[in-house]
Amino acid sequence: MNVSFWVMAISFMIIRLSPGDPAIARLGAGADPAAIDALRKQLKLDVNPLQQLVSYIVDLLHGNLGTSLQFGSDVFETIRRTLPLTLTYIFFSAFFALLLSIPIGVVLGWTNKASFVYIYRSITSVIIATPNFFIAMVGILLFSIRRDWAPVFGYVAEFPQNLKFLWLPVAINTLIMTAIISRVLQSSVVETKNEEFVETGIIRGVSRPRFFWYYILKPSMAPTVVLMSYMMGTMLGATVILETIFSLPGIGRELVGAVLASDYPLVQGILLFFGVITVALSFLGDICAYLLDRRVKL
Repeated sequence: MNVSFWVMAISFMIIRLSPGDPAIARLGAGADPAAIDALRKQLKLDVNPLQQLVSYIVDLLHGNLGTSLQFGSDVFETIRRTLPLTLTYIFFSAFFALLLSIPIGVVLGWTNKASFVYIYRSITSVIIATPNFFIAMVGILLFSIRRDWAPVFGYVAEFPQNLKFLWLPVAINTLIMTAIISRVLQSSVVETKNEEFVETGIIRGVSRPRFFWYYILKPSMAPTVVLMSYMMGTMLGATVILETIFSLPGIGRELVGAVLASDYPLVQGILLFFGVITVALSFLGDICAYLLDRRVKL
């Protein structure tokens, strides 16, 4: 809650320091000054930012996120309409990244051959260093323009037609997450191999499936799960770029439009949800890490 509060407070102050007047943005630059002043009073923009923050917190405690200046609709309804799409391809990306990272990280960490590890780290370093928007552009060139396997932009909400629009953004996120997660898992497996309890398992003659799960994979997954929960939270911010490129009607694209229109209530509501979701994912990651390895302290 403490983190969520500061996310809300800092974003509240930053957006009010940014240039632009939401009243002028809503009515137009040629609007009557009296109408602009009346709207600013209605939006409580005629008082100092501290009073605006207190008023916003009071409304927030009553479950009121405000009304969007662009659409005139409740901010919570806008978030409820756009957030599911964003969360859908983030969770799909995390799921597939985990499926790919486990075999790659375990095999490379267990064998630890210098030549394979060097090639693998070189490839993943290039992927990690490449901006996601550039990877998205290359993906559009290869799979949308040359092959026509995915639409260049747009979205259809019905299942399974929506999969045709989602698979390329999911693949891009999966590629980036796999490069990072598999590296962490590989390093974790190398460290786990040197633990004393692993030698004990070998001496006791534990069966191979049990040995790899309880002695290698399970303790090695603890830092990987924590990293994965953190990455899922940061991916909420990355959706701003991908949803803009692919014209997906998710919450990231909604945030871009709200910032350009100086839609204070909508920007604050979206950033507040981003903060709450990130904190919740980090907490769940810590819990899962503790269940996988009791040496992890909450």
